[in-house]
Amino acid sequence: MEKSRPTFRFLRMLLGSFLIAYALNKFFHVIPNSYGNMPESAQAFLDAVVAYLPILYIFEIVIGIFLIINKWKTFIYILLFPLSLAFLMFSLINGDLMEMLPAFFVATINIILILSRKEKYKELFD
Repeated sequence: MEKSRPTFRFLRMLLGSFLIAYALNKFFHVIPNSYGNMPESAQAFLDAVVAYLPILYIFEIVIGIFLIINKWKTFIYILLFPLSLAFLMFSLINGDLMEMLPAFFVATINIILILSRKEKYKELFD
């Protein structure tokens, strides 16, 4: 496992950079994106939580910074797991496969990083 540490470091920094870029894009709209044609229930959900989205994006920026500077990574991976699954499930329900790619990217890297530190989580799941 010692040989693969640079791989996990790269994935951690990539995930942190992606979270920061994604969240900053929601504030500054540098990269155009949309959620496409959403089902009515998905649009109703977004309308209900729209006031909390800026807080979520600020949270993503903080998580990304912590990942890049290598602080609290074991905690951050577990903290990010339900968020990445919710992001992936929302994208799947929405039905647009191209919009699902960022969610799939975040969830996959998060799962890989959690599995890389599974010995740290043994106490949580005994």
